[in-house]
Amino acid sequence: MGRITSYPYLNSLDFALCEFGYVSLRKQTFRNVTVPKGFIFDGVTVKAPFTMLFSQKNLRNGVRASCFHDFMCEHKNKFKRREATKVLCEIWQDDGLGKVKATLVFACVEFYQFLKGWR
Repeated sequence: MGRITSYPYLNSLDFALCEFGYVSLRKQTFRNVTVPKGFIFDGVTVKAPFTMLFSQKNLRNGVRASCFHDFMCEHKNKFKRREATKVLCEIWQDDGLGKVKATLVFACVEFYQFLKGWR
C-alpha cells in the first residue's frame, strides 16, 4: 500500500516549524543545559526598533540560541537571568552572529528581562 522512504535531510535537522513556532527534533545540549526533544519555542523575537539591525540570515542563525534561551526562561527556578542571556549570545555567536551585534543583544535582552521582573 504505502512505501517507506528515508529522508536523510530531515533526519539531520535539529528544529522544524510547527503551529506555535519551532519544535526541537532532538535533544540539544550546551554546557549544563539540556533541551528535550519536542520542546516548542517561538524562535528569535527581536523587538522594534532593533529588528532593523539584524539581517534575515542573523535571525535564522539565532534559532538554536533562541531554543536554549527560551528553555532557560521557562525554567527560571534552575537558571539565573544572566546565565540565560550569556548562553543566548554565546550560541548565537557560534552560529554566525558578529561580536558587536552579540554585545548589543546581551545588553538589550538583559535590560528587557530585568524590566519583565526576572532578577
